[in-house]
Amino acid sequence: MSSEPQDIMETRQSVIHLKTSIMKNTFYFIFILLLSFATVKAQKPVTLTPDSVKIGNTGFPGFWLGIPEVKSAAVKASWIKSIEKGTKSKVKKENNDLTIFGAIIRDVYEGSVNIMSKVVDQDSLCRLFVCVETTRNKFIGKSSPEYEKLSKYLKNFGKDQYIALAKDELSVENDKLREMEKDLKTARKSKEKYEKNIQSSKTLISESKDKINNLNKEITEVTAAIDNTATLSVSAPDPDAKKAKQSELKTLEKKKKGLLKDVHTAENNISKANTAIDDHTRDIALNDETQKAINEKIKKQTLVVNRYENKLKTIKEF
Repeated sequence: MSSEPQDIMETRQSVIHLKTSIMKNTFYFIFILLLSFATVKAQKPVTLTPDSVKIGNTGFPGFWLGIPEVKSAAVKASWIKSIEKGTKSKVKKENNDLTIFGAIIRDVYEGSVNIMSKVVDQDSLCRLFVCVETTRNKFIGKSSPEYEKLSKYLKNFGKDQYIALAKDELSVENDKLREMEKDLKTARKSKEKYEKNIQSSKTLISESKDKINNLNKEITEVTAAIDNTATLSVSAPDPDAKKAKQSELKTLEKKKKGLLKDVHTAENNISKANTAIDDHTRDIALNDETQKAINEKIKKQTLVVNRYENKLKTIKEF
């Protein structure tokens, strides 16, 4: 009768603990899914829109390429490199206006083309205007036979810029995660060191206690020998015998002094070892808290990395 309530209480506690654990794991899983879903929804695709833009004093028909999140400086540098590739012509730069004559883009047009461009930042979007002139006053538009090729070329360029940004972001977050994992590894090694030091201290205490016991036994024997020798020294029959006993007595007293010194040293070792155990026990407690904090950071950072991995995956699938 007396054990049944205790069994019931333990069973209830186990059930409660299990339910709590399941709820925590379920919440954690749902949290990851929501973050991933939110990240996917947050990504915007690269867009291409026809328009006419004034570059210098002349208006040109072309297309606005919208690249989310990427800064204009990065797009500008990549675009210049892209349109200068395969030709000796160089881009003429005037602020954000870019012009090149005799560019070679085989994916779009067999011959050389003139390209007038403009790069601007707009909130979290970089907009690249591109006008392609195939022959004098003939520009690629939506009705041109080269439109599909130009559209594909520009969208691939924009997507590559967006992917490069996402890869850089992911690399930064992965570096943070690796640094945290490195900190955790260091903390674990420190704890192992503390535990080894505690074990060494315990071994030293045990050995020192055994040594003290043996020393005390020897001190007892030497003390008895000292008392006996002192008595014989007093009752020695002649001066030579008395002198010999006195010399023996000094040797025994010196030995006892050395033994007492060894006991004192062993006791000091025990005291230092106990202090070391106390210190390392506190170190371990702090280390456990440090590891707990690092593990929490790693969990959060892992979620961040997952978000950026999903972001990169989403951009690639556009």
